[in-house]
Amino acid sequence: MKIDQSHHHLAAFDPHCLLIAAQRYYQGRKTIAAASFARELAEAWPTIPAHTRNIIKRDLSDAFKNDDKARARGETYRPLGMDCDRQAWEMVRQAWQREGDTS
Repeated sequence: MKIDQSHHHLAAFDPHCLLIAAQRYYQGRKTIAAASFARELAEAWPTIPAHTRNIIKRDLSDAFKNDDKARARGETYRPLGMDCDRQAWEMVRQAWQREGDTS
């Protein structure tokens, strides 16, 4: 089977919406795919349009606050997933902090 590598099918989608939807889908999941997406998002961060970054940053900032609270209370559900997942999302936060945003 030959796999089409052209990605023409993605032209029908708004990249802004795809990135935000993917981040919201993966956030809190406990899979290698979530950590992989977070690492790739961190690497791509400087190239992502500001309006997309702002929404992702807002969502993740809230998730970090809620995750901190859940961990402090000893809850089993954690908004950022397991420790390894949180570490991957931390790479995204570090990416926006490297740009001078300390939130």
